[in-house]
Amino acid sequence: MYLYKDITKIRENAKFVLQEIAEAKKGDNILVIADSESYTNARALCDTAREIGCNAVILDVDMYGGKEGYDNIPIMEPVRQAILHADITFMTTPQIKTGFSTYLGSQDDGDESLLGKSKRFTFESGGMEDWNINKEEVLNNRKRALCLYNWVKNAKQLHITTKRGTDFTCDISKGLDAIYPVMGIIPFYSEVAVIPSFNTVNGVVVADGASERTHNQRGFPIRPNMPTCNELYKEPIRLTFKDSYLTDFSGDEVQVARLQALLDEVEPKANLCDEIGLVCTTSIENNEYGWKVDGSHQIHCIHVAIGNNRRRGEIIHSTEHVDFDVHDPIIEVDGICIYRDGKFNDDIIFEKGKI
Repeated sequence: MYLYKDITKIRENAKFVLQEIAEAKKGDNILVIADSESYTNARALCDTAREIGCNAVILDVDMYGGKEGYDNIPIMEPVRQAILHADITFMTTPQIKTGFSTYLGSQDDGDESLLGKSKRFTFESGGMEDWNINKEEVLNNRKRALCLYNWVKNAKQLHITTKRGTDFTCDISKGLDAIYPVMGIIPFYSEVAVIPSFNTVNGVVVADGASERTHNQRGFPIRPNMPTCNELYKEPIRLTFKDSYLTDFSGDEVQVARLQALLDEVEPKANLCDEIGLVCTTSIENNEYGWKVDGSHQIHCIHVAIGNNRRRGEIIHSTEHVDFDVHDPIIEVDGICIYRDGKFNDDIIFEKGKI
């Protein structure tokens, strides 16, 4: 038997995720991927799914990863097929351990899952029995992302500045290689991922937040034996882009050395502006319960990625891809301010990007 501090609240939160975010309906076949860390929440999700008339099963992957973790596990075709044929799949294992690409065998499939269209959701379920969800805010975050996506894909220029010295533009009038609404990380996260065309990004990015775990550039470790801890007290990394290429960088010497090593060791060189991520959630739960991978992708931030994505429009993430968070931005689309001082101008976003 699985005991919860408040069974009413955890079931209420599970029902909100199932019906209002995943849009589960009676008769849907639901697969929930779990491990010992997330099993209690997975069980609550399945119990609630059955109450609303769905068929639900838990796939326990603890033994799949084993003591060595999930880094080099084989692709099991029965697991892959279960994910591909379920009406809805929830990944409740922490992102720090694994993601859909681990089981599907392709980073491209993992990227597709981020969009939510496939009904494959990364469900950040930690603390589910404690959530006091502002349902209106969560749904508004998701609507904001879709409307901003509709607007930006047809805009002319994106301009982002901060008090700490960030000042760069992306010339959308020359075309974007891609743009995606990231809707598959639930329930609190939403984002518009802008994949800029070559020769369109110019200016300076002062990365005063955490960076993605991939190369451990700045921020938080993902395992106890990693060499750094919280480095956010150190001087921010300053990245200069010219025609979408990283032409200069400076900051804390240890972090600069890591970045130089990345550029020296990776082929093709990871010196492109791979992505501008416009984080659309204002839910503080995103920081408290949600994105626990590396301390990045926080509310009141955007992130700018460097990488080597030569395929551009086909995927979000290249073989080497590092997101750098930028705190408290001022975001302008075609000269219109859409975000400042912690607030989105939803009136204009919803008008310009009607869905």
